[in-house]
Amino acid sequence: MSSLVGQISAVNAVTNNFTVGAADGATWAVVSDTNTIYQGVAAFSTLAAGMPVDMDLAIQPNGSLLATRVSVSDANPANLTDVNGPVMQVAASVPALFTFGREVQGFLFPGDRILGAVAFSFNNSVAQISPRLTNLQSLPFAPVFTTANMVPGQNVSFSAHALTEQGGPTYIPATTITLMPQTINGIVTASGSEGTFTTYTISLAPYDLIPNLAVQPGQTNLLTNPSTVVVYVDSSTQLLNTKQLAVGSVGRFNGLLFNDNGTLRMDVAQVNDGVTQ
Repeated sequence: MSSLVGQISAVNAVTNNFTVGAADGATWAVVSDTNTIYQGVAAFSTLAAGMPVDMDLAIQPNGSLLATRVSVSDANPANLTDVNGPVMQVAASVPALFTFGREVQGFLFPGDRILGAVAFSFNNSVAQISPRLTNLQSLPFAPVFTTANMVPGQNVSFSAHALTEQGGPTYIPATTITLMPQTINGIVTASGSEGTFTTYTISLAPYDLIPNLAVQPGQTNLLTNPSTVVVYVDSSTQLLNTKQLAVGSVGRFNGLLFNDNGTLRMDVAQVNDGVTQ
């Protein structure tokens, strides 16, 4: 079970267990051990209720859930609001962006659990990349994510500690903006290799979120071809597809999506059979 996101609701220091609640109501009782990898915090002892987590779990023979990786994007739980979802627009006129609040938890935005749209300003935000994929330094391109190169369609996690909602141009100041894994589905139009990676050029469906959001006027960054993504597969990628990837085939790819000077590139964590467009 990979990249489950939610907020810690309880920590049991005696048993090294903690409970995580998701925005959609799901609850996971999680066990940790000496092999659990912690990212963003030093160890289990530094976990606290209210922290947002992105975690990988392994189902044990007895049905319990063992945390193999626990990542904390913002270690300050005070008045914390955590919003996960795709960037919808990055306005060029002000340092503000809009995101679809697919998963919203915490202090603010109770109405946005239904309406979805959340506006953030990012003058002093810390931009960071989910540490789930550990091969970023091996990529044949620079995997950079900053507030200056964000583009609509990227899946992100925002944290904020504002006490009240406020309108533009200030909006809600985001404390952290974290690039998160996401899934794309598309037709393979070309294949090749770069270093230790096999590359596939993917054509997205015309109704896909990314090409539709990219054509909005007044945005900071423009993509060269928002309907095309180059995906990078290496030995660490989980290949769960039953159909061979070849020109004309359809694939589903999960990983981190980067804007490389106007070209979308994805470091792929998992490949599955795609869905016909």
